[in-house]
Amino acid sequence: MIEIEIVTTPRLTSFPIFLAFTRGYFEEEGVLVRVRALKSYEAVLAHLREGRAEAGEIPFTVWVDQQLHKTSPHWTFYRGTVLSCLVHGFYSASYMEAESIRDSYHSFLPILHPYSLDRFVAEEFFRSENYHRRKPVPYLTTRPTLLTHEFIRAECLGVAASLQEFPFFGEKGYCLTVENEIPPFYLPTNMMVFTGRFVSKFPDEANRVSRALKRAMEDLANHVAYEGDSYVADWVGPCPWKPSDLDGFYRRPVPELGRILSGMPSYEDLRFVMEIYGKTFPGLEGGRKILNDLAHSVADDPFPKFPEAFSQANSVSNRMYYSNGKLPKLGGVVKDIAPLRSLVSEMKEFALALLSGKREVSLDTQLPKSPYLFIRSTVNGILDYLNQEIRDIEEKNKRLSEDNYLLETRLDISDLKRQTTEERYRYMFEFATDAMIIVNADTRMIVDANRRFREVSGYQISEIKNIRLARVLPDILEQTELKAPSGKDQNMTFIPEATLILKDGTRFSVGLSVTGFSAETKRFYQIQVNDNALILESEKIKHEFISNISHELRSPMTNIQGYFDLLFSDPVLSLNEDQKGMADVIRKNVRRLNFLIDNLLQLENKNSQTTEEMNEIFDPLIVIEEVVYINSPPASEKGITISMDLQSGLKLKGLRFEFSQIVTNFFVNAVKYTERGGVDVSLKKISDKKIEVRFTDTGVGIDPKYKELIFERFFRIPDQRNRTVGGTGLGLSISRALINKMGGEVIVEPNLKGGSIFKVILPLHSE
Repeated sequence: MIEIEIVTTPRLTSFPIFLAFTRGYFEEEGVLVRVRALKSYEAVLAHLREGRAEAGEIPFTVWVDQQLHKTSPHWTFYRGTVLSCLVHGFYSASYMEAESIRDSYHSFLPILHPYSLDRFVAEEFFRSENYHRRKPVPYLTTRPTLLTHEFIRAECLGVAASLQEFPFFGEKGYCLTVENEIPPFYLPTNMMVFTGRFVSKFPDEANRVSRALKRAMEDLANHVAYEGDSYVADWVGPCPWKPSDLDGFYRRPVPELGRILSGMPSYEDLRFVMEIYGKTFPGLEGGRKILNDLAHSVADDPFPKFPEAFSQANSVSNRMYYSNGKLPKLGGVVKDIAPLRSLVSEMKEFALALLSGKREVSLDTQLPKSPYLFIRSTVNGILDYLNQEIRDIEEKNKRLSEDNYLLETRLDISDLKRQTTEERYRYMFEFATDAMIIVNADTRMIVDANRRFREVSGYQISEIKNIRLARVLPDILEQTELKAPSGKDQNMTFIPEATLILKDGTRFSVGLSVTGFSAETKRFYQIQVNDNALILESEKIKHEFISNISHELRSPMTNIQGYFDLLFSDPVLSLNEDQKGMADVIRKNVRRLNFLIDNLLQLENKNSQTTEEMNEIFDPLIVIEEVVYINSPPASEKGITISMDLQSGLKLKGLRFEFSQIVTNFFVNAVKYTERGGVDVSLKKISDKKIEVRFTDTGVGIDPKYKELIFERFFRIPDQRNRTVGGTGLGLSISRALINKMGGEVIVEPNLKGGSIFKVILPLHSE
């Protein structure tokens, strides 16, 4: 049993080969076969020409084209079974009326092979009267893997192909077969061919391969190939398609499958193929008879048998065409001179013809009884091989030129987008409300300054460029935080206090925001200059507000507490247990508000960290339970569950009321920003010297970029919920100040279940 290799393309129409391979039909015929799917027809033809495969699937028109060229018998492709006969049409990426295509200005048409039916059917349409514009339409030879990409391009007129071979076209587009513009023939699209080397040595094995393929095609046409409800991967072998793609192609009515897979196209279908091929292929004066004979041979003998099929290559019409047709012969039948002398003379003419650029020439091999016929045939074979390679290189060069054109177009578009982006940035930079400059990070020279900076500094645009940065901002070089930008990373540095020197020598205190960035191979800083006077004024306003509101609140709160104590010191007043509990809650909250007012005043005192009040040693568990009890009613109203896990026996040193204020702020915030779920409060010892108080909620959470800003005075996260919830933005600022006073720290983390976790870590008091 001999072993052969069959090469195919990734088109659904080559599935009969895979089916015969997987079902074991080749082995039943006594032939061991390997099947390989290559990327394109070019790859299949290369494998066949170079002798790396014995048989393969090629376009039907490639075989027709080869019959019109004189080739060495060893490099000839001998036809086997026609694998599919399909209706071709035109498909566009969107729904289009017939008139839109006929009058289209678009001029880009992807095809899959220069000698495929896709190209010939398209050219037939654009030559017809139905295409009104009569504009030359260029074609792009596209690999199947790129077909979808080219198909959806805006400049693509469409694709001429078979919907049955490329199901992704779907129902979109306009089909050429509509309204009889192109007759709806089932045209032979692809076929199995054998190399001359193989069939000349193993004609019987070639017949067996054809019989196995015929059997597989009959199974598909009669729906015998199904197993279960679809084609499954465990029996389609090396097939490169999904079962759904196969189902879409082969699950169709039996009569239609019979037309597609019969392997026997009608003479009318074949003649139509030969006619459109003849219109496209130039110089076929002597080839019309050949094309007609080829149509008859395929229609009359759809399954050729070897070695009888060899006789077709030596028919009378073939010999006449090869001797007197489009391929010129250098020399004729020589009778009067010696064969060697004739050969030398022809070789000289042959060489001169090649040097003059004539490629389609060959030596005469029809000389009777020539002892040098082998040399002539060998030279012709070499020439045929080289011509074919030249044609392939020309096609590749053509594709590369088209790809290069597309790349240049895309580069032009990218360059235009880049210029637009640069112009937009330039406009935003020039007319920004803040003063900004651009500095070379390596030379520290100013390369640009916007309008606002020039107005502030007094420099003109021509004066500010190429001035050293130290002349304008002398303090910036002393800042250790300023780092050079690296790669694509942008380094942001804020310098709160620096000196700006104006053109007239005036000095100003400014704040600087420095951003490092890279452009091409250079590194730059963008420096934004902020007037510190405005910042100081804003801080002053905040301080005055805190001081004023604290003093305004102190007097009424003092009155409330005084009258409350006086009222409940009356011995006549009697309260039940519930009323006493309510009064106790009021007393504690009045004390807490008084302490809050004291804290607001302490925030304005630079020495607020040092207090003359005596520290206490207390149990944090009791304080936490008290705070949670007082502030639980809002949680009950919202349906939020409160849970506590508190470790006993721990001691803290500090002001008990300050710790109460810390716990109150974190617990109240957790309840305020939680709509459903719960709030957990825990107290535990985490080391020999530290304890941790943890507040865990399932609320809205905190954006990581605001983790530090939430502890700033008056800062509130800018979102709609904060505006509806309300607040002053002081609670967390006060809490952190009190925590720092106790020698602790606060850590914010996201809750994986949603919400936030605040960890308050304080020093543990040991006796």
